[in-house]
Amino acid sequence: MRWVIMLGFLLVNPLAMSAIHAQSDEAWRAQIQTQPLSEVVIERSQSFAAEVISPNKTQLASELNARVLRIYTRPGQRVQQGQPLVELDCQDTQLQAERLIAQRQQNQASLSLAQSTQTRLAQLQNRDLAALSQLDEVAAQVQQLQAQGDILAVEQRLNARQIERCTIKAPFTGSVLTHHVGEGQWVNVGHPLLELLQTEQAEISTQLPFSWLQSLDHTRPADLNARLQVRGLDDLDLQLIRQAPHIDPNSRTVQVWFNAPTDLPIGLSGQVRLTHPQPFLPAQVIVQRGQAFGVFTLEDNQLRFRQLQGVQEGRPHTLPADWPDNLLIVTQGQQRLTREQAND
Repeated sequence: MRWVIMLGFLLVNPLAMSAIHAQSDEAWRAQIQTQPLSEVVIERSQSFAAEVISPNKTQLASELNARVLRIYTRPGQRVQQGQPLVELDCQDTQLQAERLIAQRQQNQASLSLAQSTQTRLAQLQNRDLAALSQLDEVAAQVQQLQAQGDILAVEQRLNARQIERCTIKAPFTGSVLTHHVGEGQWVNVGHPLLELLQTEQAEISTQLPFSWLQSLDHTRPADLNARLQVRGLDDLDLQLIRQAPHIDPNSRTVQVWFNAPTDLPIGLSGQVRLTHPQPFLPAQVIVQRGQAFGVFTLEDNQLRFRQLQGVQEGRPHTLPADWPDNLLIVTQGQQRLTREQAND
């Protein structure tokens, strides 16, 4: 009977209803705290062990059967691209070059004589003073000498290449790791002479767990911001060079390579920190109401429930692009709020 009387009182007294709503409104306002969106969002990042590696580590070998005449470098020495490293004894090859020059000169002299004879016979044959067979014979001799000259020219180019092989030069800028021969030692074709490590255009290699990439909904590291962190050095922004097209079956990782904007010592180790390019809403501000996930906000002094699509419970969620930085997010007390209290 008392409840009936109270209900009747409320129905006939709108001022009492307003007072109750005001008390309810004041109740949720007293139990929440808000922060601007710019202070709430987080970055998703993680660090992985990385190492500075050389793009080339080469073992230079002899291309000739010869004796080592001179070694111009020492282990650990820095060398420039094109710098002579080892000299082989090529006196025989150089003498062959001189002989080919003499043979070319002899051939050229014989060819000049044959061409002069051919010209005179052609003039005599026009006056019927020489047989046509004589002219044909000299013409054949001219062609033969020209062919011999071409052969000698090829032999000279081959000889020049052999002489080039007598001096082993650095194919790139780097440092000498070790020598495999000494001066005066006889080497055959393919015998290792020294090892060279490229020190320019160094790369930074790391392995990323594929499960971590999946957790970001990004399996392309190129979409992530990368920085190299090394103790004692300023952080360096990195750029992805390439990504292995496969997943390692044993470690379930993807290997990636970055370039560095400055020269770094080969073998330097550090951490590559990868950061998702988009900000995230932390999991603690996301609540579930019924089948919907979302965030409670305070807009125009009114409580509102903003729904989010594709939320995975307990994990941060990508911030929608159209949410303003000054949007007030309920960061405390959101678990006790209901959608009925919000003006959706």
